[in-house]
Amino acid sequence: MLKRIMGTMLLLASTLLMGADKVDKIVIAGPAANVSHPIFRMIESGALKDVAKKVEFRLWNNPDQLRAMIINKEVDFVAVPTNVAAILYNKKQPIQMLNVSIWGILQILVRDQKIDSLAKLKGQSLVVPWRGDMPDIVLRSVMKKEGLSQKDLKIIYVSNPMDAAQQLIMRRQDNALLPEPAVSMVLRKTHSFPVSIIAPELYRGIDLQKEWGKAFGVEPKIAQAGMAVVGKMRSNSEIVSKFEKAYEAAMAWYKKHPKEAGDLVVKYTKMFTPEAVADSIGHVKMKVVPAKAARKDVEFFFEKLKENDPKIIGGKLPDEGFYR
Repeated sequence: MLKRIMGTMLLLASTLLMGADKVDKIVIAGPAANVSHPIFRMIESGALKDVAKKVEFRLWNNPDQLRAMIINKEVDFVAVPTNVAAILYNKKQPIQMLNVSIWGILQILVRDQKIDSLAKLKGQSLVVPWRGDMPDIVLRSVMKKEGLSQKDLKIIYVSNPMDAAQQLIMRRQDNALLPEPAVSMVLRKTHSFPVSIIAPELYRGIDLQKEWGKAFGVEPKIAQAGMAVVGKMRSNSEIVSKFEKAYEAAMAWYKKHPKEAGDLVVKYTKMFTPEAVADSIGHVKMKVVPAKAARKDVEFFFEKLKENDPKIIGGKLPDEGFYR
């Protein structure tokens, strides 16, 4: 009996101690893109319940909003383009990359099925969202390497992917560079997705990652985005470790359950339909690679961006402290 009482007391003490160690809230910020979607699974499945009483997601719509969240110490973890993280790090902001998980998310939608390379877009217009950010800087790097300029392609900049999508849907333009799931959303809206029984109006004409690979003689992948830890949370090794494992498990679930993932994503962001999210999963290169293991790929990417404009990565390659 005494042993049973002692065991119960030890269990109760352990439980109370675990509860005391929990933080009140963990805030995770991210865009509507695929890099954020595993976060929703983490929240719904209670993956961080052992270390936090509450987990909150905050949507950022452009890099300026993200920068403000970090500077104002509003978030603990962020889904972020790698170059934006580098800019912040080089500006002495408290941020470290945990992983790179998005290696291919950019495609060019075209109306002419024969267009399968940037060279074949010569003389045509191309709608591009987020001037100076991820889609644009990748495009310009490949164009420069292939000897193309804005004299060859008429680039029309818009503020976000949805504006670019509207240009295609309304038939104002014939080509647009878009990230997923915006690509799949447009194809669904124009009945151009593969199961359509009518002739498609739009095609996945150019995979920009493949163009990158051909241009630079490397694998068709780009270290585009991943998760980072910011602020005081960097010193909490227990929570950071738990977060990393939970994100990797959530990504595995996300890739394996596209239909359920689509239904889950629209609970957190109304920008896409469940079907578009589900479609997009099969067209995005997603693999969770720890930041230190991804460093070689990240630095190759940054070197190419730096050749066009050093400001794109904050002026220089970030040092080893950037990689958790």
